[in-house]
Amino acid sequence: MSLSLPEPTPAAIGTAKIEWVRRRSPVLDGFVRERLGDGALDGVTIAVVVHLEAKTAFLAIILADAGADVVVAGSNPRTTRQDVVEALKARGMTVVAAADGDYESWNRELLAAADCGPTYIVDDGAELTLRMARHRPELFNRLKGVSEETTTGTARLQAMSAAGELPFPAMTANNARCKHLFDNVYGTGQTGIQAMLRLTNRQVAGTHLVVVGYGFVGRGTARYARALGAYTYVVETDPVRALEAHMDGHTVGSPADVLPTAEMVFTATGGVRAIGEEDLAFLRNDVVLANVGHSDLEIDIEALRRAATSIDHPREDVETFRLGDRDVHLLSSGALVNIAGGAGHPVEIMDLSFAVQAVGTHYLATHKLTPGVHVIPPELDNAIAAAKLRSLGISLTQTRANQKEDVKEMLDGGQRDE
Repeated sequence: MSLSLPEPTPAAIGTAKIEWVRRRSPVLDGFVRERLGDGALDGVTIAVVVHLEAKTAFLAIILADAGADVVVAGSNPRTTRQDVVEALKARGMTVVAAADGDYESWNRELLAAADCGPTYIVDDGAELTLRMARHRPELFNRLKGVSEETTTGTARLQAMSAAGELPFPAMTANNARCKHLFDNVYGTGQTGIQAMLRLTNRQVAGTHLVVVGYGFVGRGTARYARALGAYTYVVETDPVRALEAHMDGHTVGSPADVLPTAEMVFTATGGVRAIGEEDLAFLRNDVVLANVGHSDLEIDIEALRRAATSIDHPREDVETFRLGDRDVHLLSSGALVNIAGGAGHPVEIMDLSFAVQAVGTHYLATHKLTPGVHVIPPELDNAIAAAKLRSLGISLTQTRANQKEDVKEMLDGGQRDE
């Protein structure tokens, strides 16, 4: 006799996913919980606007457990997971997002988050911050601070600050070492490649793979691709980053130089039209395009549509545009492929990134900072890294007194020990 078990509800599935994250997030579930346990966030309203999947949900729970009233929204209409939404709602949390939306519904969700009157925002791409500035100026002027996740969002906040339009302090989690050195390089580097493989069932080894943009995300993507056996190429406009890419062993060139041989292309600029209308003529037949930068507009999809004589959907999350005698395959409609077409960053990576976000928000609540863009103090960055090392069973030695040079003594004519 077979035992028939009831189908788990979406909320139960989402809860299991969040529990999986909790068990692999020792920094958030230990160091951060302890640091946020001082009551500084009691009754404070925090809007969490990050790609809404299980890891983001656990960050929201950590903040709620610290006493905050948390409002949760997604930072992209294609990356919200409905089972996670249901799990958070089952906990009694306010969630203003739903899966399978479009840009219009997403904008409504973000404005709904704004209407909750957050005191602080944990933002991704400054998406809620910008919308509040434009559409909810009174609520925007009541904000006490923002903690920003991404390179793109940081650049937007810096532009607002330079224009005199940022009346509160913003903490850039992205510029903390425990974020960009790990999340951008190892997180996106691994999961962008994973998502492309999952969606296309193609091989990386021996392929010609181009990365457009050589910031931390681009260098991580190129590093993982090369480790898997790809011939790697980089397109970059910044001469120092281009030289870095060359020194790292990648072939550097213009789109006209490298795109004609590319079998796979990743955009990683954080801007728009990294692959634009002008570049379409350089693309070879059967090339795969994927985006690992912030904006869904890094690949000019409208230009692809205008140039295409037909559009097909040969696989889930793959669109094929027929350009004359060439097929160009676009993954996840140009959205962040590692999240829209995959499971997002590894839990261990987001344990660090979200620790920076949580600690940064707490720092905003406990310190009087001037308006503008700030980074968490180095000692907090170091404390997060030390907590991670402890969870791995790694201990560090301390610098001994005799390992430090006494510059004053040297200036006074003292002699070095022989």
